[in-house]
Amino acid sequence: MKIDKSQHDDYAVLTLKGEFDTFYCPALMEEVEGLVERGINHLILDMRLVKFINSTALGAVIKAFKRCRAEGGELVVAQPSPFVRDVISKVGIDKLITLYDSEQDATKAIIKHLNQRELTGEAPVDRERVLITFEDEIRNKMIGGKKTLLGTMLNVDGARVHFVWSGKKAGISADQAKQLFFAGGDVHLKFQVKMIKRSFFELGAVVDTTEPSGDDAIRVTAKFTKISEADRGALQQFAADMAFLKNQLPG
Repeated sequence: MKIDKSQHDDYAVLTLKGEFDTFYCPALMEEVEGLVERGINHLILDMRLVKFINSTALGAVIKAFKRCRAEGGELVVAQPSPFVRDVISKVGIDKLITLYDSEQDATKAIIKHLNQRELTGEAPVDRERVLITFEDEIRNKMIGGKKTLLGTMLNVDGARVHFVWSGKKAGISADQAKQLFFAGGDVHLKFQVKMIKRSFFELGAVVDTTEPSGDDAIRVTAKFTKISEADRGALQQFAADMAFLKNQLPG
């Protein structure tokens, strides 16, 4: 089986080709996990070219669906081949995962789900992801090599960003995390603010403060050091607009 990936700002399409059996389950999960770690948790599985699928592969599809749901996202299947549709329907997976006759219909459903999240206040900032990297070898050795860490944004303006990061899955305690995000330490950040019409902000910053945030997580405040005036203005306007909206809304 071959997996082609088409990534958009808010979602991705994985087109599966060939026979989807046990051997290829890790490949699918690796693709899904990689996207989720980069903050893409809305996925379309295009299965029009899947000639065969076995029970283990069906389990992998369900795992991928649950992984997206756990991150507040969604996974749907687009234009399944007759074989795939027949198997999915007989097993009853279509009662859990929605099937669409075309990729266009699947895309509309994904975009609708994304819009609903934003309208209900789930997505503006506190559900966004921030990708974190370090330039120095010492901290990269602490995390087992140069890796991209994934944090959850809390707030952002033209001067600073607040985010939460947990090293629990990697076996890093809050005290060890403080060593990674020590005051004055440089960090490179990449993030998206859905209500600002652009793809991503990639900015240099320096850690200002770090404090515990429960369950081995830490809350980090980082001040921007490498930011264009255009980016600073866009983020400052966003922060001002959000402050105004919060003052106008009840509660």
